[in-house]
Amino acid sequence: MKKIISVFLAVVILFSVCIAAVRGVAEQSEKYPVVVLPGYSSSTLVTTDENGSDRQVWMLDLGGVGGDILEYIVPIARGIGDLTFRNADRISEIIGNEIIGLTKDIVCNPDGTSKLDIRPLLQTAEESCWANLRASGQGKFCYFDYYLDPRKGGYGVEDSDIFSFMCDFRMGAVDCATHLDTFIEDVLDYTGAEKVNIICESHGGQVAGTYLSMFGSKQQVHNAVLCVPALCGASLAYDLLTQEANLDELELLYFVEYANLIEEDIHWLFEAENLEFVDWIIQGILPYIFRVVGYWGSIWDFCPPSVYDEMKAKWLDSDESAALIEKSDYMHYEIMANYAENLTKCQEEYGVNITMICGTDAGCASGWRANSDGIITTECSSGATCAPWGETFGNSYVQVNDCGGNYKVSPAMTVDASTAFLPDDTFFIARMFHGSEFADDYVCSLAEQALFTDNIENVYSSPAYPQFRYSVNPSHALTAEFDSSRPGYISADDSFLRITNNSEKGRDLIIIGIKAEGADIKFDLRNTGAVAAGESVDIPFKGNLPQERKLVKITVTYASVGSVTPLGERKLGFTLLNGEPGADGEESGAFTSFINRVVSALESVLKKLGIYNFVVMAADVIDGVFGRLIYGF
Repeated sequence: MKKIISVFLAVVILFSVCIAAVRGVAEQSEKYPVVVLPGYSSSTLVTTDENGSDRQVWMLDLGGVGGDILEYIVPIARGIGDLTFRNADRISEIIGNEIIGLTKDIVCNPDGTSKLDIRPLLQTAEESCWANLRASGQGKFCYFDYYLDPRKGGYGVEDSDIFSFMCDFRMGAVDCATHLDTFIEDVLDYTGAEKVNIICESHGGQVAGTYLSMFGSKQQVHNAVLCVPALCGASLAYDLLTQEANLDELELLYFVEYANLIEEDIHWLFEAENLEFVDWIIQGILPYIFRVVGYWGSIWDFCPPSVYDEMKAKWLDSDESAALIEKSDYMHYEIMANYAENLTKCQEEYGVNITMICGTDAGCASGWRANSDGIITTECSSGATCAPWGETFGNSYVQVNDCGGNYKVSPAMTVDASTAFLPDDTFFIARMFHGSEFADDYVCSLAEQALFTDNIENVYSSPAYPQFRYSVNPSHALTAEFDSSRPGYISADDSFLRITNNSEKGRDLIIIGIKAEGADIKFDLRNTGAVAAGESVDIPFKGNLPQERKLVKITVTYASVGSVTPLGERKLGFTLLNGEPGADGEESGAFTSFINRVVSALESVLKKLGIYNFVVMAADVIDGVFGRLIYGF
C-alpha cells in the first residue's frame, strides 16, 4: 500500500516541478572538481630538519639501497644455499634490520602519535592540482591517470579540475577523514564549486567511507566511487598482528599476471613447487615490520572487526596506548559498525551518489582463507556475506535479505550481496585483483560512468553494467556469457554461449572444448574458427535445462596462438535461473517489475530534488490513515 501511495504522490509532485530537473538524471548538469584518494602508503611524507630543510621520510629515493643489497648479498646467498628454517631466520634478520633502518623516521609512539613532526608533501588544493603537478614535473602524483584518463572520455574534465589527496597514512581513518574534509573545503574554495566528485581505492576507500560517515551531512560530494575499498580492514593487517603469513604462491602469481596484463600462464610454474621456505622468511620478517608499524593508527583500523578485540588485548597496553585505543575503538564500534546506516543516509538525505566496485573469488595472497580481491576480503570491502573459501552456498541457499525481490547471489554462488552496506550500489567483479582494478577495460568504463556522469544510479541503471561480472583483464584469456541472460546466468531462453577473446596482443584464440557440469547441455564447436583479439564467437548448445535454481560450472579449454604457454582453460560459474526471476534482471510478475522500476526511477529523481523524505513521510501518514479505515471496516 505504502509503495503505491508513494508512487502516486511522487507523480503528482513531479508534474508540478520543472521538467528540466528531471533531465539532469542522465548527464551531470555541471562539471565537478575530482578528488583522487590513492591506496595505502601512496603519499609522500616529509619532515623539517633542525637546519630548516625538508627531508623525505617516505617514498624515499632507493638508489642507495643497491649498495646495502650488495653488502649483504653474500650472507643472503649463503642462507639460500641451504634452505633450512634456521637459515631462513638468518635471512629474515638481515632483511628485517634493513627495513628498520630505512623506516626509523616514521615510527609512532605507543599512543599513536608520531615521533617526528611529519606531514604530507602536498597539502593544498593548489599544490595538488594535476595541471600544476604536471607543470612542476610532479606528474607521478597524478594518481590513476595511466588507466583512468578523463581527458580521453569526452567528459569535459581537464587536469585543472583534478586534485590528488595526500595524507599521513600512518594515522587512523578518522584523522585522515578529518584532513580530507579540510582538503575538500580548500578544493571548493580554489575552484569556486559547491561539490566535488571522489574516486578512491583501498585505504582511500576507507578514508572516503569514514569521511562520508562523519561529514556527509555537509553535502559537499556529488558522486563517490569507492574501488576495492578497505572499509573494514585488510587481510595483511590480520597477518601482521597474528604474526602468521602463509603465502598462497599460486594466487600471488595470478595477481602478478593480472597487474601486468601478462597473457602467458606463468602461474603453472609454481603449482608443483614447495615454497615453504618463503613463508619461513616472511614470518621471520613480521616482528621487524611490527616494530615499525605496530603503533600506527591505520594498522589498527585495518584490523578486521572479527579479530580486533583479540588483537588489541594481545598487543596494546591499556594505559600507554589509551589514546590509540580510543581512536581505533571509535573507528570499529561507531564507523565500521554503522556503514550501512551512514552511507544510506548520505544517499537518501544528503544527495551523495555512491558506487562501490569490489573484487571477488580470489584467495588472499597472504594465505588467509577467505573470498577476496587478493588483499581485502569481499566481506570487509562490501559487507556482503561470502561462502567459506573454496566452497559455494549450495543450490538451496536463500539470500539473507529480500531486497525487494531482487536476486542478489553471485553467479558462482559465492557472494550474497543482500547484506552489503549498499546492496543496490555495489558492483562485484570476479577475479579482479586489488590495486589493479583499472587494468580491466570494463571496470574503467564503469568507474568513469559512475564518476563523471549521472548514468549510474544503482546496479539496475544500465544492462551494460550488471551487479556481477567476470573480469575482462587480458590475463584472463576469455570471457563468456549466454545470449539472452544477464552475464553469469543461464535460462531456457538462451541458445548459445558467446565467448570473447580478451587478448591485447592481437593473439587469436582457438576454442578446443567446452564442458558443462550441473546441466545436461552439449556445445557445437563444428563451425567455430579462430577468434580474433577483441572479437566474439557464438557457440550453440543443445540439451535440457531443469526447472530449478542451481550452479552450472562451465570450463572452456582454449589455445592462444603465439603464446609461449598456448594451452589454457577458464572456469566460470553460472547460475541456472530457469523459470525463476533474476536471469534477465526482471522481477517476478510483469506488474511488480514495472512498479519496482518506476519506484526506483522516481526515488532517484526525488532525492535529487531534495523532497524524497517529504514524500516518504506523507506516504507513511496516508498509509496509516488508510490502514485504520480498512481495519475499521
